[in-house]
Amino acid sequence: MDLLQASPSLIALTCAATVYVLALVFHRLFLSPTSSFPGPPLAAVTFWYEFYYDVICCGRYTWKIQKLHQQYGPVVRINPHELHISDPSFYESVYVASSRRTDKWHFSARMFGTSLATVGTTGHDLHRLRRSALSNFFSKRSISQLEPNIQRMVDHACRLLKDRGLGGEKLNLKDCFAAFSADLIGEVAFGSSYGLLDRAGFEPGWQKLMMDLSRATHLMKQFPWVYSIFNSIPPFLVALVHPLTKRLLDIRCEIHTKIEQTKAAMRNGGLNTTASTLKTGGVHHSTILHSMIASSSLPDHELETGRLIDEAFTLLGAGTITTAHTLTTIMYYILSDSSRKSRLEIELSNLSEMLEKPNLKTLEHAPYLSAVILEGLRLSFGVSHRLPRVSPDTALQYDGIFDGIFYNYMIPPGVPVSMTQMFIHLDPGLYPQPNTFDPDRWIESESMTQEKRQDLKKRKHYLVPFSKGTRMCAGMHLAYAELYLMLGTLFSPDGVGREMRLFETGVEDVRCVHDFFNPSPRLDSKGVRVVLDKQ
Repeated sequence: MDLLQASPSLIALTCAATVYVLALVFHRLFLSPTSSFPGPPLAAVTFWYEFYYDVICCGRYTWKIQKLHQQYGPVVRINPHELHISDPSFYESVYVASSRRTDKWHFSARMFGTSLATVGTTGHDLHRLRRSALSNFFSKRSISQLEPNIQRMVDHACRLLKDRGLGGEKLNLKDCFAAFSADLIGEVAFGSSYGLLDRAGFEPGWQKLMMDLSRATHLMKQFPWVYSIFNSIPPFLVALVHPLTKRLLDIRCEIHTKIEQTKAAMRNGGLNTTASTLKTGGVHHSTILHSMIASSSLPDHELETGRLIDEAFTLLGAGTITTAHTLTTIMYYILSDSSRKSRLEIELSNLSEMLEKPNLKTLEHAPYLSAVILEGLRLSFGVSHRLPRVSPDTALQYDGIFDGIFYNYMIPPGVPVSMTQMFIHLDPGLYPQPNTFDPDRWIESESMTQEKRQDLKKRKHYLVPFSKGTRMCAGMHLAYAELYLMLGTLFSPDGVGREMRLFETGVEDVRCVHDFFNPSPRLDSKGVRVVLDKQ
């Protein structure tokens, strides 16, 4: 009897749900601001299309999008609200400077699990406010002042590589560089290293943990409430299931403590050097915690401890994987070709004859080293995921030729538009034989024709591993410093890189085949492994 009485309500509920779904499908197909743009109907109707490729198929939607462009043209509707564009010439129209308000799309921003950190901030004005507190710390001038600290960490990593390699250990460069990048961020940004380099095997679980978190961003984008569930799990249970995740939570607590110490020191009219500053060549240099808290541009509510914790914590993740992946990629391509390795060693040997230990400024003017780094950045991409942007006030006009056909589109204000750095870096029209590691494509010579100079200028213009515009990577100068100083030390006359030989490693261990926001090689890759040729 109860079931019979409930049936009318159940029927009504079912009918209402059916009408809602049909109305939603009709709206997305015919009434949405993106309904006039080409793309697969299923992607236009539901986010489950993207979910299938990115969550079920392990980060493969990026390559599906590439195929959709071959089918539909330069502008494709890839989900109910978002357009993707495959045309390098339009890049600066999407990733624009401060001349136009640009928001981050809330759907993609929530994949980072926080709206409090700069990376997860959607609104243009709030993002500009928050980023201003980071800009001074990450400026070229500030990073140059941190050079002794960076070099000291580089030397420590290279010394450990040599000691362990000579002891017969097979060295995993991916793990080493991930530990190095995290320890460096800990020291220069928060005042103390995390000691990952000193642990056995360079704490191999750390790199895997960072990539697991990166991989989870696809799920979090679809279901942001999963973050809340994770944060509600007691730390002791986390420790039982995954001890290294517990270490990540401990680091978050340590950041909390340092923020409170820094605030207390500033209230007392001074700086606690252990919590807030580093000693750089005899000069005290603020950590990023002090830079944020001391920022006159931030109102009080932006200095709340919870927000600062999220800000600092996301910097740790952002500063670990990308630079480590670039270093790993470069090392594979250098060690896999004896002529490249020899050219780099000769150039650095010549520099060392002029300066016993070339500094960052000197290394930045080394032509072949610079070319190696640029080519490494091209083939490591920065991030592999598309970066959606919203122009809330201004329509975007697209006019372009794709496969010999002219296309013309007016993109309404408020529509999320994205592009993928990887597609640009692998565009054969910009970079002939795009999958080949060729540093010579970046080297300028006096004998170059004007046409070749223009081609080189164009290649440099479209190299966008740090993106462009108001939301480009804030840590670009730090990343460059890490790349130059690490490679310059590894292949210096007495550098351990000269003794390295690849061990059971192939190009498939660095080539990106999964997009987990950060690039990932095949899932069964063991990383770039090397052994030392004992002299």
